Amino acid sequence: MDYIMGMNLINSAELVIMAVIVYAITQALKQTKIKNTYMPFIAMVVGIFSGLIIGLVFHEQELGKACLAGFLVGASTAGLFTGIKGVSGGYSTEWKPTKEQKNLDMKG
Repeated sequence: MDYIMGMNLINSAELVIMAVIVYAITQALKQTKIKNTYMPFIAMVVGIFSGLIIGLVFHEQELGKACLAGFLVGASTAGLFTGIKGVSGGYSTEWKPTKEQKNLDMKG
């Protein structure tokens, strides 16, 4: 979040409010039937809209900066890398035993 503050996009109060909104909505959406692989992208969209709303409420002169800050908050809240890796099929879904589990099977 420091890089958002360093870019002078929004102030700290707006940043905290935006992060709480994005986190709460994302957590609520995780309880639905939406796949978790799409959550980072949903969080970024929610971040853009929350940035727009925060910009309007706090009477920001440049709404684009608030939307960009919302996008960055959404990306950092949900994990941009995790989303890209999940959608591209980078995670294995098959179960593999650990070394300890293999050793227990051999002993027992």
